[in-house]
Parts: sequence; C-alpha cells; structure tokens
Amino acid sequence: MQQLKGGARNKRGSGVGGDGTSSDQPKPAQKFYQRIENEGDALEIALDDISPNPFNDIRSMGDIESLSQSIAEDGLLQDIVVMHTEKFRECWPKQAEGIETRFVIAFGERRWRATQKVEGTTKIAAVLKNAVTPKIRRVLLIENLQRVGYTPMEEARNFHRLHVEEELSFREIAKELKIGSTHVSRRLQLVKLPPVLQQAIEDGVLGVTAARNIEEGLETHEEMEQAWALMQAEQVKVKAAIDAVNSGSLLDGRKLEKVLGEGEHIDVPEQRNEGDQETETAPSPVDEPEKNAENTPDEGVDTAKPESDKKTPEKKVSPPSPPKKTGAVPAADRFARERNNAAADRTAACLHLVSGGFTPDAKQLSALFSRTMLSPIQQGPAKTRAHVWLRESSRDVLAVNDSDSYFQAVLSSGNDELIRLATFVTALAASEIRAKDNRRQWDRTDAAHVEFLIEAANYRPATSWEREQLVKFGVAFNAEETADESAV
Repeated sequence: MQQLKGGARNKRGSGVGGDGTSSDQPKPAQKFYQRIENEGDALEIALDDISPNPFNDIRSMGDIESLSQSIAEDGLLQDIVVMHTEKFRECWPKQAEGIETRFVIAFGERRWRATQKVEGTTKIAAVLKNAVTPKIRRVLLIENLQRVGYTPMEEARNFHRLHVEEELSFREIAKELKIGSTHVSRRLQLVKLPPVLQQAIEDGVLGVTAARNIEEGLETHEEMEQAWALMQAEQVKVKAAIDAVNSGSLLDGRKLEKVLGEGEHIDVPEQRNEGDQETETAPSPVDEPEKNAENTPDEGVDTAKPESDKKTPEKKVSPPSPPKKTGAVPAADRFARERNNAAADRTAACLHLVSGGFTPDAKQLSALFSRTMLSPIQQGPAKTRAHVWLRESSRDVLAVNDSDSYFQAVLSSGNDELIRLATFVTALAASEIRAKDNRRQWDRTDAAHVEFLIEAANYRPATSWEREQLVKFGVAFNAEETADESAV
C-alpha cells in the first residue's frame, strides 16, 4: 500500500515507527521521598540523628532519670528545638567539628537525653528553628547563668565570653541577667588575674574581694603571684602584701620570696549569691594582737612572788571604739572606687578593640604613639599587659609564653603587620596603665586616651568621677545615660 504523501509521523521518540525528537540522555529519576524542611516545621527525627549542643552546660540537665520515667508514662509534653548541622557549621565551624548527625539541638537537650533512656523509643518530636543559630551561644549562656550554680570564676569567664565574643556591654549583660552592672564589672576583673590566683579562687582559698584588690593594686602577673605568695607565707593582709611588692622592700626583716602553695590563706572566700554586695573579709590571724610574753607565764616556771612584791594590777582602759560607719561614703573612698571601676571598664574596652581586629587610622596611631613616647611609661608592665591582651584575644600568633621573648620574636619575624599590631597594643596598654595609676592626677594625655576609646570602641564612661575628668578637659561623651552610682 502506498504511503500517503504528507502523512503524520510517529513522534513518540526513537522507538519503532518514528524518527524520535527527545534527548538521547535518559531523564534522572525523581526523588519523590525527599522532603524540603522549612523553618518552623514540626518533625519526627531519629534520636541518633541529633547531636547535643556544644554550648550547653551538662549541669543544667538536672534529674534525667525522673524525667525519663515521666516521658515513658505520659509521653513528651513539649517538642525539642533543633537546627540543621549545616547551618550550625556555617555559624560555628570550630564547635561543629566532629558533629556528623543532621541536626543539632537548640533547646531541649534534657528532654532528648531523657527520651533516649525510654525503652523502645527511637524518634522524638522536634521543631526546626535555624533562625536561632547565630545567637544560640548567647541564649544558652544566659539561660545557664540564671539557673546553674556557677562559681565566681565560672561566672567571670562566662561574662567575659558575653562581653568579648558576643559584644555585649556591661549594662547589657546586667540587663539580660537582671543583676547589677557593678557585679558584672567586678567579676570581669577576675579573668585578668594570673592562673595561680584564679585557681586559688576556684579552690576557695582566696576570696573574690582580696583577688580584686590584688589586681587593682599591681600591674603584672608576676607581681600578683608574688603578693599572693607573700600572703600565704607571711600571713599578711592584702594591702601589706601589695605595698611590699610595689616598694620591693623587706617585710618583717625577711626577704620577699615566691613560695607558692605554702602557708595558709587569710582571706575568707566569698559567699554565693551576694549580688552587688561585696562582703568585708574576716579578720585574719595576723590581725589579732599577740599576747604579751611578760603576761604569759612559761610552762614549768614558778611565777609565784612574795606577797610584798605583788602589786595591785592596774585596770586596763580599752581604747575608744571607732565611730560606726554611716550610710554616707566618704568622698575620697567614693572617688577611689569609681576610678577603679572606670579602669575596669576601660580595660574591657581595650580588650574589645584588640579582639575585634580594630585597625587605627594614621591620625589615631600617630596620636597614640606620641602620647606613649612623650609621657613617662612603664615599658615592662605595658609589654606584659599587651601580651596578655593578645593571648586572650587569640591574636598572639607566636607560641611564646614570656612577654620579653614574645616581642623579641615579633621583631625578628619580619612580619610588618604583626609588628604594627604588637606596637599598637603595647602603646594602648601603656596609656591605660598610666590612666589607671591612682597615685597621680589625670591630665590631658589621660583624657585623650579615653577620647580615643570613646571614638574607636564606643566606650561609655559610666562613673561620675571619670565624667568629671572628661568635662574638665573638654572631651565629649554620651551624657544621656545616668552615671552608674551603684559603683560606690
């Protein structure tokens, strides 16, 4: 039979009866089983496909066994909240190392751990909340601070993370935790102590108030360790130890030596939950008057005297009691405390600059170097403090523990960027040490240092004393916030 001219062709492809018009490559198989998980979705997730949050504190878990029994009987009453591990890794690459599951817990780790203990349970109800990932550390840290019984040093380190890594100001931390900003600033002073003193606080043999006094009275870690060693070995008060170290003098005719770990402490450890109230340390054994050897008979010695030799003992008159403290704080004490609190705030601002990778412009750098070179400075303490700031901000680069050796290594490295950074931080430390020195009055150089912090670090003077100094030298600052009177 003759084919009709112009007849239609088979267009079904390259099969029998047609030329075919489709691609030679087969289409990929469609994955109908894959589901796109969106923000806020309620999911059923395998327990072993979830990892705990690296930022959570295991002490916040509480009694997991009782919760597990409750879940076994009544079921899980509240879903947990999870994040995609991929999203978590984008925000927190270091903390995500080693996590191979698809999800990371945001909230509800205690419920997840308890559900794991329920026999026969393999899945858990969860809600996906990737939006919380960038701020998850801050949120968990604040929650744990409110409900976990941290020691003073643990509080200090956690406040430091919030201040430096989360960039929260003292006031913002205080507001989040519903505590006084002075309590926050005083805790942050503790992270500036050398490790041996931090461990003494952890062990309960050194009180927080004494530790803060040591940090305020001395410049270098070596001096602080020396004062603590003296307090233990010689059983002296904090002020006497600080004065002895500062003067380099002998104490009680004995040479000042480092004898860490010997002797007993003299400071009563701080009680927890004191808020902003700093309790006075109890009198130490060295404060008690020694018994008069003439009035204390030796054992085995006959002290009897003839009747004629006996004298009527004179009645001892006790010295008048000092007047009781009133609610008013002497102006000198108030200014001293405010000056110390201002120094703590400025130190935090300096550390924030170093940690945040701030780079001063040519004008700022020239002014800073001029102040450093033309003013009397303590180069040793400045280099020590600068080295501490670089280590705390993980910008020291070179693994050298000794400050002098570190800066010598920096000069020998030939790395211009590293040299500029070390020089800038050392000049900044020198300016702060000068401003902190309570033995001298402020001048325009100190005011210029604070003006730089206001401009570069958004520093906010919080004490009346520092504000008065800035007004005196014509430095502008944000006066809308009320001065922190809790500092006194």
